[in-house]
Amino acid sequence: MEHNLSSYVEYVKDPRVVGRCDHLLSDILLIAICTYITGGTDYQDMYMFSRERGEKLKGCLLKLPNGSPSADTFERVFKYLDVDSLKKQSIQI
Repeated sequence: MEHNLSSYVEYVKDPRVVGRCDHLLSDILLIAICTYITGGTDYQDMYMFSRERGEKLKGCLLKLPNGSPSADTFERVFKYLDVDSLKKQSIQI
């Protein structure tokens, strides 16, 4: 069965409060992965990646319904993200 990067992150448990999030967890995770692949190292690089390349990836990889997440948003999400849910998802794929 063929899997793509988007399907991998769709099932990661979102640690944030439902209804109080402006950005999709899948967008945040995909931006982080793309930033890392392209040599980025921190939350500011994730923000810059999404600002510079987000529109080009919108529709094919990202949705970005509320624009680019800030560096602070990336930091908050990764602070509370359950690493075990990422591991479990990689085992299933």
